[in-house]
Amino acid sequence: MSRRQRIKGYVVVLIAAIILSAVLRITPVAQGYSANLSVSISQNVLEASRNSTLTMEIVNVGKYLKELDVALTIPPPLVLFGDNHWIRPSFAYGDAIRANLTVFAPSSAAGMTSQGSVVAVYKVIGETTPTTETHVASFLVRGWIDLQAYEITVDPNPALPGSEITISGNLLNRGVISAMYANVSAVPDQPLVAGSIKPTYVGQIDPNAPAPFSLTAIVDPNTAAGSYSLTIQVFYRDDLQADHLVNILIGLSVVSELPSTQTTPPSITEQVLSNQMLLLALGVVIILIIVVVYVRRRRKAQET
Repeated sequence: MSRRQRIKGYVVVLIAAIILSAVLRITPVAQGYSANLSVSISQNVLEASRNSTLTMEIVNVGKYLKELDVALTIPPPLVLFGDNHWIRPSFAYGDAIRANLTVFAPSSAAGMTSQGSVVAVYKVIGETTPTTETHVASFLVRGWIDLQAYEITVDPNPALPGSEITISGNLLNRGVISAMYANVSAVPDQPLVAGSIKPTYVGQIDPNAPAPFSLTAIVDPNTAAGSYSLTIQVFYRDDLQADHLVNILIGLSVVSELPSTQTTPPSITEQVLSNQMLLLALGVVIILIIVVVYVRRRRKAQET
């Protein structure tokens, strides 16, 4: 390559650099959107059929703002109690809005997710055009389970060492969602023989629907006479596939022999009343006999 050609090449590169520099100077560089507000909510999990109290905090993390107008929107079926609208004439860096919110989620919303929004409209200092900033507020509605046991009986009670006992009762779910895969067993501890416990599978326990259960076990033949506590365990799984365990204490008496049943002798009053009834019946019979004899004799007298 000749010297002239090299000089031409340098000139072309120089001209291209000058043109590119000029273009960069007159073409604005795209800038990413920068939020001036930080929005946080103390909790995002709500309990179905109950009021949930949570705190929302809005903090200025950017430029000085004017005419701030913030609104919180929560979609149905969630219900918000209280104010959802806040206005500030000025909002400097570090300023905050803190609001205590009460949100009610009906039982029908158990297991669902809901997405609300926090919309802020403001003017940045030095600007005349309002800016809108939107933040998402997401919620998960949790159902709950409250298992209660009632009418629990142990048969026989008292029991003899080595005998089989039957524990029966009912489970009631006072919650708003079903308890899944429920089963009932007993703790393999004294006075029960560990290998003799036969648990019972209950299955799904729906809200407000009693579920009966019954299990059997054998009392250890070496158990001394006395009073013992048995622990009944109820296992179930919730809607998030988490396992739960409920312990129920019941009492059992163990005796060396069953008390013999003895008939109670009748009281003096009963004896007197019984004798009076007997005498009355005897008197009635005697009167009837006298009447019959009298009638017969009179008939004979009339015939003669």
